[in-house]
Amino acid sequence: MKHKHKYETLSHPALSSEVMEHGIQAAEIRKCESCDKQTIFLLTKRGQWLPLFDESESGEKDILLA
Repeated sequence: MKHKHKYETLSHPALSSEVMEHGIQAAEIRKCESCDKQTIFLLTKRGQWLPLFDESESGEKDILLA
């Protein structure tokens, strides 16, 4: 059964100028406090934190958001 992840921030990796040109302002590596799953979140120029991988898909594969 799936649970709702409760993430805590582990680190803030540096961004390259090429990534920032695409509207990404910041990145965070976060870890779920209960299952230890780690994922990357990106801050867009609209002020939204979005996961790099879509967790709504079923199965073991992560989908890269374009």
